[in-house]
Amino acid sequence: MIDRLIYPAALAGSLLMTAVGVLWWLAPGSYPFGPDDRYADLALMTYVPRGAAIAVAVILGIAGMVLAAGRRDGPVAIAFAAVAATVLGLLVPDIQVLILAAYAMALAVPSALVAVLANRLLPRLPVAAVFAVAFAAVLGWLSYVARDADPIGARPLFVFGSFAAGAVWAAVLIRLLRAAGGDRPAWTQPEAAARWGRTLTWAAALCPLPYVLTRLSWLTPWPIGESAETLAAHPGLRIFGLALALAGEGGTWLTLGLIRPRGETFPAWLPVVGRRPVPVLAAVIPGLLAAAAITIAGHSILQQAVITGDYLLVLLMPFPLWGPLLAAATFGYWLRRRPSPIPSRPQVSV
Repeated sequence: MIDRLIYPAALAGSLLMTAVGVLWWLAPGSYPFGPDDRYADLALMTYVPRGAAIAVAVILGIAGMVLAAGRRDGPVAIAFAAVAATVLGLLVPDIQVLILAAYAMALAVPSALVAVLANRLLPRLPVAAVFAVAFAAVLGWLSYVARDADPIGARPLFVFGSFAAGAVWAAVLIRLLRAAGGDRPAWTQPEAAARWGRTLTWAAALCPLPYVLTRLSWLTPWPIGESAETLAAHPGLRIFGLALALAGEGGTWLTLGLIRPRGETFPAWLPVVGRRPVPVLAAVIPGLLAAAAITIAGHSILQQAVITGDYLLVLLMPFPLWGPLLAAATFGYWLRRRPSPIPSRPQVSV
């Protein structure tokens, strides 16, 4: 199912990318990056002139449409997919991807906990309805807390659009590499992956702890990453910091699931899916997307640390290390549980 959607998604993404390039050309004010961007010290696109961004968007878009429409393979297609995945998926986006994802987790984790608890206490209550009510309540509270925040405009559409396009081209790259075949090294065998995967998974699971501690510090008189005056003026931020800490701990729990039995069989206490096998892609896709978002945040944190000279940020938010470790841990999980290779269909080489 997913394999059948990869090339249509790449074609649609390339078409949209070309349209974005044309939009930036016709409407200069629509270009969301540059020195006046609120994320200027966190985005690599700050240093990319609008004209260069337009050229890259149009060239990648047109070339992507040609390759996706023809479903081509070969060295040129592999090289293009690798470049597109890297540029669109890792270099164009910035820490805003992780910020909004973390806020979504801060909404979802408490709501999911309420839904699970309600299901345990009152099994007849529909889980989806309980989750929806809890989510709406948390969303309403968050909207109240963030009522004074500056509007973010359309910038996230471009950032997330690029991230999504990069993810699609990464999927194309994986498919092309699998179709190319070749002998698999010994370290990719399930037994070997289980050994090194366990070590890397534990390392990845420990990485969120400094971030969790910084958010928990908002509950103390010595907050890290936010001023005491701001927290005193907006008490709801302290609770939101706690929610972000819970989201970080949720990330640790999910990461360790890659090497625990719950990574292969859903825990019995989970509604609906309890005791059922975990589909491989249900763990791999979210894991790789999270790893990419964290890696992106890593270059944003490094960029800001260089600009400000505050290298403590890198220690408190070790995203440059966390992202690659999580990607490697997820890759090890996939190597252990991957399905048998599927034969590739004949394609046109370029």
